[in-house]
Amino acid sequence: MELRILNTFLKVAQLQSFSKAAESLGYSQSAITVQVQQLENELGVRLFDRIGKNVTITHYGQTFIPYARDVISAATRAANFAVDDQDLTGTLRIGTLESLMISRFGEIIPAFHKRCPHVRTQLFSGSTEELLRKLTHNELDLIYTLDDHAYDPQLVKLFERSEAVVVMAGKQHPLAQADTLTLQDIVNEQFILMPRTSNYRRLFDMELARLNLEVSPFLELDDTGMAIRMITENDYLTVLPHFAAQRKGGESNIVALPLSDCHMEQWSQLIHHRDKVITPQIRAMAAVIAEAVGATLKPDVV
Repeated sequence: MELRILNTFLKVAQLQSFSKAAESLGYSQSAITVQVQQLENELGVRLFDRIGKNVTITHYGQTFIPYARDVISAATRAANFAVDDQDLTGTLRIGTLESLMISRFGEIIPAFHKRCPHVRTQLFSGSTEELLRKLTHNELDLIYTLDDHAYDPQLVKLFERSEAVVVMAGKQHPLAQADTLTLQDIVNEQFILMPRTSNYRRLFDMELARLNLEVSPFLELDDTGMAIRMITENDYLTVLPHFAAQRKGGESNIVALPLSDCHMEQWSQLIHHRDKVITPQIRAMAAVIAEAVGATLKPDVV
């Protein structure tokens, strides 16, 4: 059972297409067909139904996926068992949200580079939907995102961690020193908010609607860094994850307002596609991200 054939099987299963798998792997379509047929003959079962131009994975094929992944992962680990992290090479593609990039990757990237100095890292930002699409099309190796607590059988979460979403102000804001506040106390303040499509904005709007309240921001923008800069220099408020106010080794110029009647929460999640082979490079990056944010990886990833 050849590793390249198992890899071909996983790619066809992921893309549900012989032609797309051929394009992705750099093979001819006939080579893909021959490899799949060879694997089916070896296993004695049909892995895919071919009806016209449609390719659908069978029950046998679906059941075989974790076995194929395990074999490839084991072979990769065996080939690299004596390789030190500093000897690793190649390119690692990471996707994340802009807020996470600004708040956390300034620490993560240097730590990873120190651990794996010869690995080239490509860092992309986008919405959760964009990142998931790229992950599904194998354009990213890992994504670190913030979203609702959800389950998708195509995805493997290496860790997930609860993150508070809060109303923020600069330390100079008149409300920054308050002991306790309510949403009613702040609705007439000057707000900078993300667009309504943003998860943070959606959570805030739901909390306001629950109390029959409404906020009319004077500015909407999809730029975490600019929002933070503007509230530190002006008496404005915004809504962002709490980690955006945290600065490791230094004092932050922004604070979370102590709202007694507002609770907002999302989940930061480190994710790979279920058909992705976990290389030593991916494993090293996952470990660095987990260490940086104080999360615990699933035991089979460490």
